[in-house]
Parts: sequence; structure tokens; C-alpha cells
Amino acid sequence: MQRAEKLKIYEKLVAFDTSHGHERPAALYVQTLLQTHGIASQIIPMADDHANLVAELGTGQAPVLVASGHLDTVAIAQEEWETDPFVLTSKHGQVYGSGVTDMKGGVAALLIAMIELHDAQVPLAGTLRLVLTADEEGQMSGSRYLQSEQVMKQADALLIAEPTGYRVVYANKGEVDLRITAQGRAAHSSRPNFGINAIQNLMDFLELTKQRIESQAKAHPDAVLGQTTSTVDIFRGGIQINSIPAQAEAELNLRVVPAYANQAVLADFKQLLSKFNAEHAGELQLEVLMNIPPVIGEATSPLIEDILQIATPYLKNSQYNEAELKLGQHMQEKQGFNPFDPDEIVVMGASGGTDGSELLQEHLQGFPYAVFGPGNPIKMHQSNESADLAMWFDYIEIYKELFQRYLG
Repeated sequence: MQRAEKLKIYEKLVAFDTSHGHERPAALYVQTLLQTHGIASQIIPMADDHANLVAELGTGQAPVLVASGHLDTVAIAQEEWETDPFVLTSKHGQVYGSGVTDMKGGVAALLIAMIELHDAQVPLAGTLRLVLTADEEGQMSGSRYLQSEQVMKQADALLIAEPTGYRVVYANKGEVDLRITAQGRAAHSSRPNFGINAIQNLMDFLELTKQRIESQAKAHPDAVLGQTTSTVDIFRGGIQINSIPAQAEAELNLRVVPAYANQAVLADFKQLLSKFNAEHAGELQLEVLMNIPPVIGEATSPLIEDILQIATPYLKNSQYNEAELKLGQHMQEKQGFNPFDPDEIVVMGASGGTDGSELLQEHLQGFPYAVFGPGNPIKMHQSNESADLAMWFDYIEIYKELFQRYLG
């Protein structure tokens, strides 16, 4: 496949607006592309125009390597973009567009690697199973459904092409998202004793939970993933300055580790909520919006060993500009790693989640699992999202060699 043809596939994927799901048109394009090259695939539709796609290459027998990516992207503020977010735009060695980093670049690289192996009639001793998912940026309903349909059946390893640059992630924190709603009673602000201040109640409760979560997290750290964290990311309440607010709500995001994980976190919230309601006027209610577990793979698995051997020469030949080198130093100080390190591919845990938490529901500990994909994670989930084009082309070659070696 020529360079221009590869870029055309990248361009086509970016052109689909999947920022609110609606992955079906993109999945249909992928299916047509694979059919053109003689590769069969299956689209698994879901509600609200969500769609997954599964395709296989090889013998249909073990070993089975599952290579996965998601078709959806985060929502965008188009007015903040300097280019059309749905037109792949190239300048100064970077490409710009919605999802170029997270993660249509990874999906395109997986697709092209699969197609080129097929077109070259490269023999595989096992099976390469491509799994493209819906709704990863939402509720992960796509990977959850596929897991229930046994998409990981007989799988020996899982590779997710989320953007990592030249790093390998083998462990991810889980995630618990909560909405807490406070119901009070309205009154004039000059007579606060006639009302029940929902905002004050909610703030007091959030302070209690903050103390409990931080205490428990500190007492139960994980050697790979660090501590469970909690942030209040949305807060709503009140209608005007001279009225006691009758309603308020907050949404929290918790990133959890195995030592203080989902069930324990939720149990603490429920216990504190019950006690608070018993001791205060008004009422607080708790709603769980997301609940996915942490996953810790195997840092020295054959899959990761293959990645390190294959990708290290590409790392050595990579070029970073001055701004990236400075940003790498800043990341080293803030988070303990440098995504622009030109010397070594670091194998590490990460705070962000992936579809691995759903796909590996039955194998959350010790499974051969690697997150390794083109693009730097610092550049995702933002306006003017960009990705290094040279790295993307390199990843196509890395994936081709990895699939051959692992399934050789």
C-alpha cells in the first residue's frame, strides 16, 4: 500500500463525526475497506447508532491476539479549532483533526497493518482478531457488550492501540463516576431558618467524603498504580442570590486501584450518605454513572517483550522538537515519567482507563495486556488535537512485525 493510500484511510476515519457516538457509518466504511481486500468482518450494531466491528486474519486457531481500538471520539468545540476538525490537515510533520490521537490514528494503523499482511499473504500460525468498539469515551457499552458475547474467547493476549507514544502501559486504574443530588427547601435568604440549603448540605457531604476517600486511599496504595483519587468535576445549584437553594448536584470522578477499589469506594459513599441523611434535614441521593474495575496485566509478558524488541529501534530514530523536550521535563516532574524520553521505552501503569477494563472482566489480574499506540496522550481530549505523522507511519510497521512475531 502506498503512502498516499494509507493517509487516505486515516483521512476517511477522521472525516466521520463520532464525537457523540454514531460509529455505524465509520464501521460501514471499515467493513467496505476490508471487503475490498478480501477480509470478512462483522458489524455488531447497538442502540443510538452505536456499532462495533470484529474481523479476523489467520488460522482461526490459537494463539489468538486481540488488537482493539475505539471508533468514537470525545466531544469537540468546533469554534476553538484553527482547522476543520473533520478534515485531516498536515503541517510541519503533524496532522490535525478530531481523533487523530485518540484514537483514529491507532485504529487506522491497526487496519493498515492487517490489510498489508493479508495482501502480502504473510502466513500466521495463529489468529489476529481485530475488535473496534463503540462508546469507549462514554459508558464503554460497546466493549461491555462484546465481552458478554465472548469476543475474548480463547484470547491469549490483548493489545489496545490507545496513544502512548513510545511507552507501554500494562495496568490501568478503574473508574467510578457518581452523581450526588441534594434536595432541600427554598426560602428567602433573609430567613434561612425557614429553608434547607441544598448547596450547603452537598458541600458538607462532599467534605466528609473527601476526608474518607483520601484517608482510605492513603492507607491502601498500589505498588503499580499508586492511590485511588477523587475529584469533583461538576457542581450545580441555586437559582438566584437571595433564595435559599432547594436543589443541588455534584458529579465526581474516582480513579481506583485494586487495594481500594470499586466495591469498597461505593460502600464508603453509601455508608456516609446513610449517616448524613439520618442526621440532617433534607435528603441526599447517590447515582452511579460508571463503574469499571482496574486491570493489571503482566509487565514481562511475551507480548510486551516483543513490543520492546521491535519498537526500540524506532524510538532511537525518533525526533523531538524543543517544545516537546521541555514538555517531557515538565511531565517528569509532575507525573514521574517523560513521554518524550528518546532513550528507553518505559513499561508502566497509567491512571486513565481503556476498554481493557471491560474486555478483561474475567482476567483483571495477570493477563498479557498491553496499551501501545501512535500519538502522544498529552495531545488528546483537546481542541486542535494533533499527532506526529512520522510516528504514525512507524507504528504501522511496528504492528506488522509484532503480529508476525507473536503469531509466527
